[in-house]
Amino acid sequence: MSKMNDILLSSAEKQTLTEKIENKMKSNGYDALLVFGSSNITYLSCGIVFPYLDQKVVQPVALYICYKTGKRIIVCTNDLADIPKQLNWNGEVVIYNLNEQTPEASIAEVLKNYISSKVAIDENYMTAAQIKALKKSISGLVTVSGDQVFDDLKLLKTDAEIRLLEIACRMGDRGFISALNHSEGAALDALSYPLWEYAERFRVHVGEYGGSCVGNMVVVQGKDCKELYARCEPRAVLNETGFVRLEYSLHNSGYWITGSRTVYLGQTNEQAERAWKNNQTLKNIALKNLRTGVKSSEVYNAVKRLSEELNIPFWEGIDLGHGVGTREREAPFLAPYDDTLITEGMVIVLGVYTYGNDKELICNKDVYVVTNDEPRLLNWYKNWDDLYILYGTSARHG
Repeated sequence: MSKMNDILLSSAEKQTLTEKIENKMKSNGYDALLVFGSSNITYLSCGIVFPYLDQKVVQPVALYICYKTGKRIIVCTNDLADIPKQLNWNGEVVIYNLNEQTPEASIAEVLKNYISSKVAIDENYMTAAQIKALKKSISGLVTVSGDQVFDDLKLLKTDAEIRLLEIACRMGDRGFISALNHSEGAALDALSYPLWEYAERFRVHVGEYGGSCVGNMVVVQGKDCKELYARCEPRAVLNETGFVRLEYSLHNSGYWITGSRTVYLGQTNEQAERAWKNNQTLKNIALKNLRTGVKSSEVYNAVKRLSEELNIPFWEGIDLGHGVGTREREAPFLAPYDDTLITEGMVIVLGVYTYGNDKELICNKDVYVVTNDEPRLLNWYKNWDDLYILYGTSARHG
């Protein structure tokens, strides 16, 4: 069976990642870690995913690992306790009750039974209330920020992590193709097709193709394409000839990718084709410079130089790409402020926002793994070099 059917980390793959993490932590002088951020819990536990932690609709969850004692604990409320077990967590699950004044104090009261001294924490993800509760409950607690070490660990992916990200790309591309199939036969006709439904078809089909979760989504057309994000009116339909752009994020077993796909609704024209060609020109120069040993900022600067030489403006209010993993956005960032060296094993989403004839933002993002040769495309189906025309005769359904 193809490894591309394995949507989870195997026991051996978890062990490889666990050893990588442990070696890094010990080499930095950390004997124990305590994290509350969802992406850090997923990464450092090697695959345990709790839904909605970032949206604060569930109570706090903590992961504690002590390399001296070998203790591995997930602390959560009873309603979440089945999740680690179902995902084959190889440590202990400790349930806490909301007996104190706040959830932060309640989880701290349980953690005091396991933590006694110095621990590396994900300070960037913890609230002041949580840190205060921990220090009040745990006598002699010494906390040090482990955020930089955690971020450095995530820069380079293992082969198994790359596979999970490639599967996420496949799920996203299948969702997008399905959205096109649903809408192209009805767009611009008398009945038309709801704009929100275009995004909904993507979301539904990502799930049907095995996706674990769909995150932030935006679909815009016409003048709304001038903004990165815009409200989708409930009664809006695919009835404006011009660019339509879909922004999305999704994850497979806790490994996130982000994407942007632009198509043209109706019969295209010379101006639209030229705008798309210009977009691809700048994207290809970014891809050409995405090589090991090159600074992330230099990828951005190469695009900016060519943009000025060819008079192809691009939107400079956002980076040209970034890492992906257990977060939607991770280092490195293809931006003027990031001098991180591009290195084999990084997984980076790449896309340039250029302008249509009416100043619409158009973009086509793809995900690549950096190799010692050319970057390897992780997206599936096609390269989107040509502008896709959303206009056809397929049967309407859904």
